[in-house]
Amino acid sequence: MLPQQNLKKFAAAVVKRSGICLATVEQVLPAVFDEIRFQLTEAKRPCVPIDSFGTFAVIDIPERTRRYTYKDKDELRTYPPEKRLKFRPAKNMKRELQQGQFDPTRRSFTRHPADPIIRKRQHMKYQGDGEPMHISKPEK
Repeated sequence: MLPQQNLKKFAAAVVKRSGICLATVEQVLPAVFDEIRFQLTEAKRPCVPIDSFGTFAVIDIPERTRRYTYKDKDELRTYPPEKRLKFRPAKNMKRELQQGQFDPTRRSFTRHPADPIIRKRQHMKYQGDGEPMHISKPEK
């Protein structure tokens, strides 16, 4: 599907649910996502929290070495350090997913009284230990 078709379908869904004019939605949607991308890349902001939705965070993954054993090959592969994007949904978003039902009383960027405050996600870091993963060969 072409990007413009994705935008039109998404914008039409927003218009249907919110009642905002289509031309406005088609201009605002790309600007919102561009701003999120800018905040995560050039603004050096490690995370973008959105209440009642979740948090987008950039995590640093250090150089790591992994052992691969396949058939008669046994090799160590080293991967360079990199940055990855991580998304952690808010608790109510997880609950809605589990129930399979959208809750129209909750709005993104608005904290519902029953929800905890989203703090900076300092704990959203790479969980790997950096040590090679050892996989034993099956005995013949």
